[in-house]
Amino acid sequence: MGRGRGWVPSPPHPCPHVPQGTGQSPGSLPDMCGVAGWLGYRGSRDGASVLLERMKQAIYHRGPDEDGSFVDDRVAIGMQRLAIVDLAGGQQPMANEDDTIWIVFNGEIYNALDLRPGLQAAGHRFRTNSDTEVILHLYEEYGDDCVDRLAGMFTFCIWDARRGRALLARDRVGKKPLFYTETVGGLLFGSELKAVLCHPDVPRDLDPTALETYLALGYALPPRTAIRAIRQVRPGHRLIWEPWSASPLRETPYWEPRPGTLDAGARRDPVQALLHLLDDATRQRLISEVPLGAFLSGGVDSSAVVAMMQRAMTQPVQTFCLGFDEPSWGEQQYAKQVATHLGADHREGRVPALGTSGAPNHHPTPPDRKTLRSQGSARTLAADLPRIIASLDEPHADTSAIPVYYLCEMTRRHVTVALSGDGGDEALAGYDTYLASALRPLYAWLPRPVRTGLTRIAGALPASGKKLGIDELLRRFTAAADQGQDRAHYAWRTLFDPASRASVLGRAPGAIAPDPFDEALALCPNLDQFEGVQRHMYFDIRTWLPGDILVKVDRMSMAHSLEVRSPLLDHRIIELALNLPASELLRFSPRHGPQTKAILKQAMRGILPDSIIHRRKRGFSSPVGAWLGLPGSTNSSAASSNQGRPSEAYASQGGRAVGRGGAGAPLRDLLHDALSNPAPCFDASAVRAILAGAKRSVHTSGGAGGVVWAGAHAADPLHLWSLLTFHLWHDWIRTYEGPPSHAAPVTIGRAP
Repeated sequence: MGRGRGWVPSPPHPCPHVPQGTGQSPGSLPDMCGVAGWLGYRGSRDGASVLLERMKQAIYHRGPDEDGSFVDDRVAIGMQRLAIVDLAGGQQPMANEDDTIWIVFNGEIYNALDLRPGLQAAGHRFRTNSDTEVILHLYEEYGDDCVDRLAGMFTFCIWDARRGRALLARDRVGKKPLFYTETVGGLLFGSELKAVLCHPDVPRDLDPTALETYLALGYALPPRTAIRAIRQVRPGHRLIWEPWSASPLRETPYWEPRPGTLDAGARRDPVQALLHLLDDATRQRLISEVPLGAFLSGGVDSSAVVAMMQRAMTQPVQTFCLGFDEPSWGEQQYAKQVATHLGADHREGRVPALGTSGAPNHHPTPPDRKTLRSQGSARTLAADLPRIIASLDEPHADTSAIPVYYLCEMTRRHVTVALSGDGGDEALAGYDTYLASALRPLYAWLPRPVRTGLTRIAGALPASGKKLGIDELLRRFTAAADQGQDRAHYAWRTLFDPASRASVLGRAPGAIAPDPFDEALALCPNLDQFEGVQRHMYFDIRTWLPGDILVKVDRMSMAHSLEVRSPLLDHRIIELALNLPASELLRFSPRHGPQTKAILKQAMRGILPDSIIHRRKRGFSSPVGAWLGLPGSTNSSAASSNQGRPSEAYASQGGRAVGRGGAGAPLRDLLHDALSNPAPCFDASAVRAILAGAKRSVHTSGGAGGVVWAGAHAADPLHLWSLLTFHLWHDWIRTYEGPPSHAAPVTIGRAP
């Protein structure tokens, strides 16, 4: 396959030497990348080339090993490559045999080896072992339907020069992101908002509907983003750009979960069917020529993945876990137990020191790994947080993004690829909300006065600050259990209720506002085809999973140039689970009580310790209440050093009022500064009232002042966290200009 005169690689970027990986030998050749481009660009070729280079540099962290560009008279496309296999080859952009079709591709196609023979039999000639080339030939053979045949995680753009059109696509569940805008003429696209915003004429007005959704859920639902002018391709969809047609840009689905029929083997032995799929999905994700390991929390999902890896590998799996100092939040002891049981080579890390020393980084450019290592123990969470928020790229209120960021940073020091248990809760019914939905009809049988009394009792319980405190679980359940099944399931995940959102946004009482619940339902066209737990699983797979979980995993891993692979998100496993009897997913055990993910736990019997299989799910969130210094929040360092009255705590810190939490409340001052001057899209008085509910001012005779948190129910830590992270994101986005355009344009494109 000739490269053609339109392809020019930029000089490879220096990267540290890494030894050969411990996975399987490569069959297809996957790489993680960042992609960017401008289809139908306006202006000169040199101008398009310079912009493309800036867009690529904005996502350099997604692929620091190599980059390439293709520019002709109509399009400019490029990529940044993180080389995983075929370290000396597999360059992109890649063209077909006659250089009339070009592709930039981010991801992995796990069934590429299975697709090659059929394409070869149809007369296609392969010049590489790359899965990128498989997609090219599939497009030649099947056109836009090529994407139906792909299994993996991916986004790509194919430029068909002969027809003057482009095909863009995103994988089934949304593991890899793809953003675009039409506001500057043509179609500008990129793997992150950062790339698209490199064009100076892209408007940055906020999307009011996305903002409403953010306050409700903590993230934006596709196809919206926080920026009105920028959209994202929905999971399981293709985007077709034909500037000459009556519909120049149209998005169509190619995959949507729906009820089906189990094959005879799965009906006869669903546990064995799951075990076979998980084993195969894991083996597919072990292809690597660079070091490979796994995240291990000690939960059943990550433990099952590591167990399958260890079965397939001849060397101990390298596993990584991040712990918390707060007693009820850390799970490191369980991870160590699993690692010992399976014979893994285990490492454990911690979130950086929670002290307030060090100034926050108000210029959040993602650092290189050498800089992070050199900072060592001097780093603090408060100093790192603005950079973490910028790395997320979008407003994102999931507290677990923080530990995932540090977990990825630690993991990348040792490996380039990590497998994870992400997706197990959505694919196999692991959330407590699924149990709550099953209990809701029973709760509805209680007389209304009893239900009202339970709601009042739940609201009066003192805040425990524990990760799985009964107080919080009971409050959330009773607050929504009287609603319909879909609305209740949605409400259990919300942050601000409608009245609180109206207040924060400064909306007049009774004013019509978009309902994020309706927006979520629109993403679930097959919802009424499902019943019971599978109805809620499908809802989460189409909303929570791509909007929250996969955004967090992709951005936090790519910030450190780490590839994360998720066997439990194999679409075959999802399709199996959505068609199983509900009793295979949720089950009551006289010995262990209500059980989520029953089929996975049964599959792991004899493979994992029973104590791991049946321990209560804890999740991977963060003790933000303790970080913010809220009373009642679990914070071991605070409890040992600041048990006195506020005045005593103030004196003990040399005249700085830190209140309960002391040095263990690293984000308190950052929160106070942010919420005292909130983003202009929020009502300042409403936000300050929320802040006032969580603190009171203390002044000394010398005029120095500080804040002390007060009131057990004065503030919801997740409300404070979502407002803080949005403020930091807004600070970043309004000043972000992208990399400088100091480089001279590269002379690329076809000869006249």
